[in-house]
Amino acid sequence: MFRRRDKGQLSGHKLDGLKRRMRAALERGAQQQQCSRTANTCANILKLWPALWTFTTNPRLAPTNNAAEQALRSIVLKRKISGPTRSLRGDQFLSRGFSVHETCLRQGRDLWDFMHSAVHAFIANTAPPSLMPRAGHVAGVPSG
Repeated sequence: MFRRRDKGQLSGHKLDGLKRRMRAALERGAQQQQCSRTANTCANILKLWPALWTFTTNPRLAPTNNAAEQALRSIVLKRKISGPTRSLRGDQFLSRGFSVHETCLRQGRDLWDFMHSAVHAFIANTAPPSLMPRAGHVAGVPSG
């Protein structure tokens, strides 16, 4: 389904049968009495039904969470190698640092230039630089 979507071969009517079968299964699951957890899960998915299919019509939406997984990989590896921090302050420092690093990487910005600007803004008591994406710039997934 994802390959067809990426080639522009996925239109709404081609998914009608699949959508019908999935919705019927979720409705049966939401009504069943044996397991309340399953019933609740099915009911919650049904509440989000329109959002479940948005990726088929909007090519800018990724159907997977690969970008998020890749963004977290560096901090997970750091934690496995070095172990946890000893305080909440240390956790916050690492999470904010890795967040700035990933954001700069995905926007094609130089991390050290950003950090230099941020420190100077702090010293001068002025507004810090923004990490919001620049107009017209689409954030990508870094390669490597």
